[in-house]
Amino acid sequence: MTDLRSGSADSENAPSRTEATLAVARRQRWWVSLEKEQLIFSAAHFITFAGDVCERIHGHNYRVRCEIAGPLDENRYVIDFILLRDALLELTRQLDHHVLLPADHPEIRVVDDGREVTATFRERRWVFPSEDAVILPVANTTAELIAGWLAERLLEKLAQRGAARPSALRIGVDENEGQWGIVELEFDA
Repeated sequence: MTDLRSGSADSENAPSRTEATLAVARRQRWWVSLEKEQLIFSAAHFITFAGDVCERIHGHNYRVRCEIAGPLDENRYVIDFILLRDALLELTRQLDHHVLLPADHPEIRVVDDGREVTATFRERRWVFPSEDAVILPVANTTAELIAGWLAERLLEKLAQRGAARPSALRIGVDENEGQWGIVELEFDA
């Protein structure tokens, strides 16, 4: 038998102090992952890139994936899948079949007069019925920033429904069958 306190080894297979310490220090992190067929929304957008290039308006069938980490609750799960699915469905439905416009872009100006939304970029101009546009508080309507918006709104919805704040949240938005924009939020314990 090995006496770990003295450091003597009666056996060649005895764990070292470092191995014993690592075994005690190991921390488990529980995750759930949700990617459902109904977590898809179709929307139009345009973005700027390379400093001053503004692409044409176009659309995507966006897919959303969510992963949440946290401790196991009294039911021995991180979060209720139905609660998570329903909160995400509410958010994706807000975006579905709309034009997504950035509120905080330095060069795209977006104005909603209650009847129409007008977006301008230099000499270009787009006009949409107000009910057909969603103005997001982002600098550009990229998949990454849409994922960030979804993550923040999801946290709000889960808190409103009494869910515990996760230790980490990851949201992915796929805009083109394998082109994911992903945000990960981590919270102090």
